Amino acid sequence: MKKIILPTDFSKNAQKAIDFALLLFKNERCTFYLLHAYHDAPSSSKDKKSTKEDLNQLVHTLEVQNNNKKHHFKGVLETDSVLNLTNRTQINEGVNYVFIGTKGSSALREIFVGSNTLDLIKYIHNCPIVVIPAAYKYTGLKEIVLATDFKHTFMTMELVPLIQITFFWEATLNVVHLKTEETLSDTQKSNKELLRKALENTKHQFFEIELKDTVANTLYQIEKANKNIGMMAILKTNHGFFQKLTHENIIKNITFKTEIPLMVLPQIE
Repeated sequence: MKKIILPTDFSKNAQKAIDFALLLFKNERCTFYLLHAYHDAPSSSKDKKSTKEDLNQLVHTLEVQNNNKKHHFKGVLETDSVLNLTNRTQINEGVNYVFIGTKGSSALREIFVGSNTLDLIKYIHNCPIVVIPAAYKYTGLKEIVLATDFKHTFMTMELVPLIQITFFWEATLNVVHLKTEETLSDTQKSNKELLRKALENTKHQFFEIELKDTVANTLYQIEKANKNIGMMAILKTNHGFFQKLTHENIIKNITFKTEIPLMVLPQIE
C-alpha cells in the first residue's frame, strides 16, 4: 500500500499533479491524501466550512471518476501552512510520496524562485517530492533520468522511490553523469560502481554528458534531446551537485525551461 500526499488549492495546476499521481500508480494499492491548508485571513474568498465542502466534493469526484478499486481518497483540511500540514501528515501516516503542481511552466524554476514547493523540498527530509509543472503534457514514461556527479555514495533506500516507479512502468533509468572533470576520482569511481550494483535489478544505462554553462541548462538540453524522457530526478544533498544547482540560480538568475516532472529524492543521513 502506497500513501501519497496531494496538496490542493483546487486549481488546474493542483489537479494536474493529482491526475499524474493517479496515472503513475494506476495498478498499485494507494491511499491518496487530498490536503488543503486553510488560510484564515480577511482576504480568504471562502470560510472554512465552505472550503471543507469543496474538499469533500473533490474526494467524491475522484472516487467516481477514477473508478479504481485499488485507490482510496481521504480529505485533510486544517488551518495551517502547506509545509506544516504536509510534514505532519507525512510523519503521522508514513507517506511515501508528495506530488505538487506548480504555477510556473518549469519544475526547476519553481523550486528556486520561492514557493510552497521550495518550502516542502527544503524542510521535508524523509519523503520524495514530485513537482509537476503547469506546462506538462503526459506523453509516456519510457525513460527516467537520474542526474548525478558521482560525489555522493547512494544508499539503496535513497533510490527505492525512483526504482519503484521505474519498475511499475517498465521504464529505463538513465543515470546521467554531468561531467566537469577529465577523469573520475577514486571516490567517484567507487560511488559509480556502488550505484551500478544498487540498480542491478533495474533496467538502466549510464551516460556521460559534458556540463554546459550551468547545471540547469544541461538538464534542459538532456530533456530536449530525448523526447522519451518522462521524468527527471535529483538527490537533495547539502553539498555538491544539488547545492551547485541552487547556487547558480542565485548567481546567474537562470530561466529554467524544463517541462517534465521532477522528483527530488531526500538524502538519508
